[in-house]
Parts: sequence; structure tokens; C-alpha cells
Amino acid sequence: MKKKILLLVVVILAGFLIRGKLDEVYEKKQVTAEPGKVTEYTDGTRVGRELTYAENVPEDNKILQVFKAQYPDAEVLVACEEDLTNDDLKDLVVVYTIEEDDIHEGVTDLGNHRHVRLMVVVDSGDGMNYEFTEPIPAPVENQKIQFQNIDKKDEIEFVLQGQKNNKVGYGIFRVADGKTINLFGEGMEDC
Repeated sequence: MKKKILLLVVVILAGFLIRGKLDEVYEKKQVTAEPGKVTEYTDGTRVGRELTYAENVPEDNKILQVFKAQYPDAEVLVACEEDLTNDDLKDLVVVYTIEEDDIHEGVTDLGNHRHVRLMVVVDSGDGMNYEFTEPIPAPVENQKIQFQNIDKKDEIEFVLQGQKNNKVGYGIFRVADGKTINLFGEGMEDC
């Protein structure tokens, strides 16, 4: 019984010594650590790093006018330009809504509904002919585009993010061979 009590006292004493040493190490680390920086957004409700998004082109943008002529029923939500194909010509990324037939969705959803789509209009270089990529689904709300040369190679990629209700998603895309290619995404199917 004496051995058990002695062992218990030794274990408790060792625990206190170890705890004291760990507290010392923690205090030293706190003194030498540099304070982090937090950016507060203008509305004061969120913190994090500032993100730079592409600005919408003006209404009189030539490529946007070509898109509107080709799709007169489309309502443009976001339209941003960048040289996506590495040919020194600006291309246009358009997020738009258009009415589509939903007959394939099921008996309860018969009829036409508005859908949000993403399309890229590629400049051919002659100032008159443009190539339109196939439309692909896009987030329903709060669409934002950011251009980045992620792989540091020829074509520039773009990030499309958005949401639907409380679901948030993003996708990283590249234009190649006249197609918009989804390289990576998270949560886009829910948006």
C-alpha cells in the first residue's frame, strides 16, 4: 500500500513539473511570435484576407454587344474580360440567366424556367468573328470571377464562385480548344 501511495505522489509531482516546463515553453513562444494581421471588411461583419475580383465590363463593350446580339433573351449577370487563350486578345467570361425548357426534370417541373449559365466568348482576332463556348451551369447568386495564372503556363485560368441560398461553391476553369474546361471545383453542383 505504501508503494502505491509513493508511486501516486511521484506521478503527481512529475505531472506538475512537466506542466510547469510546458508553460515556460509556451510563454517563450508567445514573446517571440510575430502578431498576425487581420483584415476587416468594410461592412465590419467578416474578417480574412482581401480578395480581388474582376470588374464587370461596361455596357458598350464590343464583345458584350456581340454576346447580346447572339443571345437577346439572356440577362447578363456578370461579364468580365481577360486574355484567356494567350493570343493577346481579350476574351469575355459571361454569367447570364436564360429561360430553358425543363421538361426533362420530371413531371412536377414541367415548363420553362430561368437557368444561370457560364459561357466564354473568344475573340478570333479579326474584330468580327467570335467563338462561343458551350454554356455550362453557373451558381445562382453572388457570382464573382477572379482571373489567375494558376499553373504559370500559357492560358490564364479563372475562378468562378457563387452561391445558392446558404450553399457556396467555386470552380477553376480554363478555355482550351474552344471549350470551357472545369479543372477543379468544390460545391458547384449545389449552387
